Amino acid sequence: MPAALPLLFFSLSLLYFGGSNDWRLAILKAAVVWGVVVVAITESLSPFGLLSMPAVIAVWTLGSLAAGAGVWRRRKLLASRLRPDLRGGQWRMTALAVSPIAAIAAAVGVIALVAPPNTYDSMAYHMARVAHWAADGTITDYPTNLLRQLYLSPWSEFAVLQLQLLSGGDHLANVVQWFCMLGSIAGVSLIARQLGAPPIGQWLAAIVVATLPMGILQASSTQTDYVLAFWLVCSVALALDFVNTPTPQAAAWFASALGLAMLTKGTAYVFAAPLVVALSCWMVVRMRNRLAVSVALMVVIPLLINSGYFLRNQNLFHNPLGPAAENASVVNATFRPQAIASNVIRETVLQFGTPSTKFNQWAERQISRVHSQVLHIGLSDQATTFQDAVFHVNPMSLDEDYAGDPLQALLAIAAVLFIFGLALRRAGIGAASLIYAGGLVAAFLFFAAYLRWQPWNSRLELPLLVLSAPLIAVVVASRATMAVAGVMGAVLLIGAVPWVIDNQTRPLVGFALPTQPRLLPDGETIFNVPRTDLYFAKRQQLEATYAAIAAEANQMGCHEIGFWSGPADWEYALWVVANGSVGHSRVDSVLVSNESKDASKFTSKPCLVVSVNPDQAATVAIGGMPFDLSWSQGGVGTYLPSAAP
Repeated sequence: MPAALPLLFFSLSLLYFGGSNDWRLAILKAAVVWGVVVVAITESLSPFGLLSMPAVIAVWTLGSLAAGAGVWRRRKLLASRLRPDLRGGQWRMTALAVSPIAAIAAAVGVIALVAPPNTYDSMAYHMARVAHWAADGTITDYPTNLLRQLYLSPWSEFAVLQLQLLSGGDHLANVVQWFCMLGSIAGVSLIARQLGAPPIGQWLAAIVVATLPMGILQASSTQTDYVLAFWLVCSVALALDFVNTPTPQAAAWFASALGLAMLTKGTAYVFAAPLVVALSCWMVVRMRNRLAVSVALMVVIPLLINSGYFLRNQNLFHNPLGPAAENASVVNATFRPQAIASNVIRETVLQFGTPSTKFNQWAERQISRVHSQVLHIGLSDQATTFQDAVFHVNPMSLDEDYAGDPLQALLAIAAVLFIFGLALRRAGIGAASLIYAGGLVAAFLFFAAYLRWQPWNSRLELPLLVLSAPLIAVVVASRATMAVAGVMGAVLLIGAVPWVIDNQTRPLVGFALPTQPRLLPDGETIFNVPRTDLYFAKRQQLEATYAAIAAEANQMGCHEIGFWSGPADWEYALWVVANGSVGHSRVDSVLVSNESKDASKFTSKPCLVVSVNPDQAATVAIGGMPFDLSWSQGGVGTYLPSAAP
């Protein structure tokens, strides 16, 4: 099966690096190589319009052959490393410790494989941009009314595109985040060891990440926060490896992971800033005359990895990071201390919503009182709050846009305070742990100071919760008994069950948990609901309308549908139903008025136009052809070619 080629390449790379590295470090290095290869394949084939199944199969096959040759050269070393050590029953203890983590990962993996992508952002831009790239054979910018399809960091979608081209569909789209969950679990246990945690601490770090409610929900979706979390985990682990072995090769590994994080999501710049500053200071103090090569690698490699993305944005928006107005909409308009304090409070509260409406309302009143009497700033001040958003305490949620991580957040806060308390008392705390704790706090403060509060920001905070796991592990392992650590792990595992079995849009079981509303009726799960229905789980009212549009297109023999949309409408779902009814159909934005209207030489020639524009005109002209509003259903209008001469 062609879709297995990327997995084969990763497995061979893992074997190659496993010959000379700790297996967890080998996983991270193999993943970094895999990530860079995804970028190289996408960027090198795109200019020639060769992003297609045959070309991608050929490149992954060549890569696998090269990786296989490397493994063959290391076969004797690998044979000795792969020989299991069955003495003392240690393998049984390891299997017992790993089994609950494996159970959670397996359940989430089943959801990722069975359910289709169905998050709001997937429908608007994550999967829509993949559909365009696959249809066009290139990642060249195209005219669109949804600019996020063009300017947002694209690595996650590059990976999804590779799998979609190789498999012929989106059945593997969710596994990118799922693999990043697995990699993060392995990576945080490695970081815990690098910070001095014993095996019980390394296990606890893995448990903390495996049981993150937001992580469990996101790992079966095509959101990008877990992908970013994984690349940041790689960056931290490889930075610590560089500190232990400050060679140009180690610098290149760190730089590659950092470059992949930058290419995945804009919040990488915020979260990675403390790490980069701390590592730079260490290099200046310790390396001195040996700085030049390592610094050059750490600057050049991330720029090379991001060069195609930067150049496309610069060419279209005159800014390597995208349109200034779009970026400004999520950045705070003021950086006053009161504004930052407000965001710190509001961002923290996102992790602690409860099932009790009364308690949430009480908490909201207390926060409002602090804002009015202490900070003297509005609770939903527009300078620090996303457009039209109103602050409220989110209830406990099974939705990947709003879920909090209350137990892990409490442990993270306690671990940071404990580390700082020991430092103030000069009670003997490792410098690495203190710097790590300071970096986490700085990253959170940067996040709160720079970005506007949004009701769904808890998902953006996922990387911080993942990176807090090693610090929690170090504190617990150094101050508590194995029994206490075991009880904590058990509590986290039990507490994770609701999010594993009752994902709001991709449920594994057919019953609702108390106090939690369901989007799907009781009894419906990912196993007994048609795949097409699951795409529309969050906007079920659109399904009948889009199906009628697809039927109309099928009757006309129409293979290109025009999409007249706003900046956040569901495009990918229209691709899905159109291809299901007509086959080999495409959806293109029409009546585009933003910077992308002249983005490329692609010319849209639709035979039917779908409008989700509230200001629908009776007649629109596209390419000199008039289209008349034929009918409107569910708030969606359909335009057909004018019958007039």
